[in-house]
Amino acid sequence: MGSSKTGFSRGSRQEGIPEPLVKWIDAFCSKRTATIAVNGFTSGRQELPQAGLPQGSPLSPVLFLFFNADLVQHKIDANGGAIAFVDDYTAWVTGPSAESNRTGIQAIIDKALDWEKRSGAQFEGEKTAIIHFTRNMERFSEQPFSVKGEVVKPKESAKILGVVMDRELRYKQHIARTAAKGLAAALALKRLKMLSPRTARQLFVATVAPVMDYAANVWMHACGEKALSWLNRAQKIGALAITGAFRTAATAVVEAEASIYPVRERHAQAAASLWINIHTLPGTHPLAMKKVRNTVRFVSPLQKIARVAEGVRVDRMETIQEYAVPPWVPRLRPTLEADRGKAAEMVNKISGIVIATSSSVKKGIVGMGGLARDTLFNRTSETVTNYAVVLGTREEQNPYTAELAAIAMALEKLPASICHRHITVITRNQSALAAVGQPRQQSGQSIIRQIYDLARLHRQRGNSVNFLWIPAEIDFALGSDAKAAAQRASKQGRTPDSQIPQAKSTAMRLAMERQRATRVLPVSVGKFSKAMDAALPGKHTRHLYDKLKRKEACVLAQLRTGMARLNGFLSRIGAVESDLCACGQARESVEHFLFRCVRWTALREDMLQCTVARRGSLSFYLGGKAPSDTRHWSPDMKAVRATIKYAMATGRLELNEEESLDQSQ
Repeated sequence: MGSSKTGFSRGSRQEGIPEPLVKWIDAFCSKRTATIAVNGFTSGRQELPQAGLPQGSPLSPVLFLFFNADLVQHKIDANGGAIAFVDDYTAWVTGPSAESNRTGIQAIIDKALDWEKRSGAQFEGEKTAIIHFTRNMERFSEQPFSVKGEVVKPKESAKILGVVMDRELRYKQHIARTAAKGLAAALALKRLKMLSPRTARQLFVATVAPVMDYAANVWMHACGEKALSWLNRAQKIGALAITGAFRTAATAVVEAEASIYPVRERHAQAAASLWINIHTLPGTHPLAMKKVRNTVRFVSPLQKIARVAEGVRVDRMETIQEYAVPPWVPRLRPTLEADRGKAAEMVNKISGIVIATSSSVKKGIVGMGGLARDTLFNRTSETVTNYAVVLGTREEQNPYTAELAAIAMALEKLPASICHRHITVITRNQSALAAVGQPRQQSGQSIIRQIYDLARLHRQRGNSVNFLWIPAEIDFALGSDAKAAAQRASKQGRTPDSQIPQAKSTAMRLAMERQRATRVLPVSVGKFSKAMDAALPGKHTRHLYDKLKRKEACVLAQLRTGMARLNGFLSRIGAVESDLCACGQARESVEHFLFRCVRWTALREDMLQCTVARRGSLSFYLGGKAPSDTRHWSPDMKAVRATIKYAMATGRLELNEEESLDQSQ
């Protein structure tokens, strides 16, 4: 649906949009014409009296906000509220019973129909849904409402912004629907044969996980173990599509091998993110004023979300506004020069006021430093200004916010007497300059706004302000001095020079680290995998599989899970009668197959060349961490590849087409 110019003109004037802008939009929507082309035939040009804006126009969704503003705008409080997404309008009232809410619901219907007459929009009666949320049948009412002459009865469930909300708010129907959609997406991924693990994982993250995670903050508290098992079906199929492991492997094990987050962990991350974001909202936002109170009768969904992020400080969180800089303010355009030669040449040619900034983190202390030098008047050892400041602890700040603060402080400390000069800020922190160039709703927003204000102040004095990023490898004297100043500031034992709000990005990092720290394989599964790889689940599995082809990944997954096409495992599932190896000497286990079976002695030459001290170690040859390995251990990919090459050369783990099809069922 396009936006009506009549509705926009009325709504925009009510919202205080400047009259010249209203007239400009009105002119854009007036005297529009169109032609129709079908099979090579083009009709004559026809005027469109009520054309509005094309639906694909970037202006259309913006203007629609003004078009329906007088309908949607409603104070959200304990008595009710309203929300809208494009043309999907939802309003609610609260009260002790359905009957007591009837007057409020009827008022909403009357208001919507009145707006329909004034705006020219059309409400579809058959798409109108009314639902009473209550778990007490004594408070429920089946008495219908009348909407445009049609009888609308209260429903048992309604879809609101893609979430199926049932009358008792138990979300069983929505979770079942989500599980079915996730399963369909995972099965579609499984049908794509011969994908590399890396590509398959990317597709899982892009197509399967979002289906199961949509609006999880709303319903995750209602997802019990039974409902989780429905979602885990899609998880397992997706993990098998990535690794090629046998379907008999436990879900937690193949998730770890595929390097994908479990459903619970993804939902916990989303909850922690929501909880932190709530504390960055401006004080006027309804959620910012919402306090979590411990209730006696039950634990509220918001309380459960708060418990997920327990341990992460949010009492001094930074406030993030709707925008960092108004859209009409020209953006600062930093120069990002990645070429070392060009960067060094640019640094040597810079003249005027040159500022170098730096940040440092040492033993949990975040510091920043900077210097400004006038290339025309200062000697090598002289500066216009210099500083070394302790910003805070690593639990509150990070190098990114420290670099932004260093840039702001440098611009602030320049004397007011500097006029009509070229000012260049040089930094090695690319993310900080990227944020300055594209300010938005992000961590460090208030500092970015300060940088823009200071840059505008210097331009009013006739100065030009430029920002330059150079690679860390480029060495220049002023940059080294700035780094030394930052390192002095971050020495152990120093306290912050001032209390500044906690960075949202740091809180997010700490919350995610806490989630990862609690991730372990369940006690009852993965005995072989735990013995082979003490680092499961871990990031190293992504490194193991990402450089492998599909067939190589299938072989490695069989060996690492212990569920391989060897008699030791096949006899357990009744596929063969005996677990004895064909050599007749022992049970055909993964260890026997790799190191002791006499049939493949000649093929082990490359494997044996990889090590002398660790021959016979399953952990070493399969990319796992042994109990004796140090904390800085990493898989030996040369040994892993030699093991895969050996296994493929024997042909023992390969599946024929019929067996492969049966395995994927």
